[in-house]
Amino acid sequence: MNWDDLRFVLALSRAGSLSGAAKALGVDHTTVGRRVDALEAALSLRLFTRSRRGIVPTADAERLLESFRRVEEAVHAVERSAQAQAQSLEGTVRITSPETFGVSYLAPRLAHLGRRHPGLTLELLPVGDVLDLAKREADIALRGFRSNVDGLVVRRAGTIKYGLYAAEAYLAGRELNGPEDLREHPILSPALTPGALDAQWVQALTRGARPALVSELSLALLEGALAGAGIAVLPRYLGDAHALLRYLPMPDEPKEAVWIHVHDDVRDAPRVRVVLDFLAETMKRDRSLLLGRRPTKTQR
Repeated sequence: MNWDDLRFVLALSRAGSLSGAAKALGVDHTTVGRRVDALEAALSLRLFTRSRRGIVPTADAERLLESFRRVEEAVHAVERSAQAQAQSLEGTVRITSPETFGVSYLAPRLAHLGRRHPGLTLELLPVGDVLDLAKREADIALRGFRSNVDGLVVRRAGTIKYGLYAAEAYLAGRELNGPEDLREHPILSPALTPGALDAQWVQALTRGARPALVSELSLALLEGALAGAGIAVLPRYLGDAHALLRYLPMPDEPKEAVWIHVHDDVRDAPRVRVVLDFLAETMKRDRSLLLGRRPTKTQR
């Protein structure tokens, strides 16, 4: 039996289709089919069957999948341990984060770190999905929540504050003296989901008014505000960076902690450690920027 065939079986069991498994593994769908066929021949077992739900594991496969997963976990553990033993500041470090935070805040700062260490390649993955550090989908994760997954080392790196912003051109001739006037304006807001403190906050301020534009991506809300489409809920570090926007102070502006996650097996690898230390130091230095430092209009 070729042990490497196990990962093709696991990918197919998770995806439910040859194309989905191929996409997850970065190979052609015919390769997935061929490798699964090879393992079935080696084991003399039928592992998958087609149904209306797609390709599903047989009863024999279901009994074996948990063993296959343990093999996969053991292989990932070996890879992480080997990575941790590398003692040079060379190689790739993959950092995942929420989209807007990664693009607007992390990208320019990580670029400077890369210039200081020419042997490092910093791969930034600003995605909405929560990547699995145990499977080496990333080395370091910055998240707006604290994960409770075994094997992860987590530390609080900083706090981001949110506020309301609108283009100066939009506000010209429009009355906005406080929260009581917000209901008369189009609001550009994140989706109202569990844990979305910024969306819950603006809903309370506007007494439940329906937002004019909803997006999980703060960069989209920013563009809407710059275009004069209304009043946007933005991270303070993002809104304060644009001179064309006016910060609109409101009571009880929400805050969100940022947590750095790394797997215990790789955190002491020098190339990972230098990135961890840099992120912690940078966010500590930028504390006032993340919390908002734009003066109100009366303070200018």
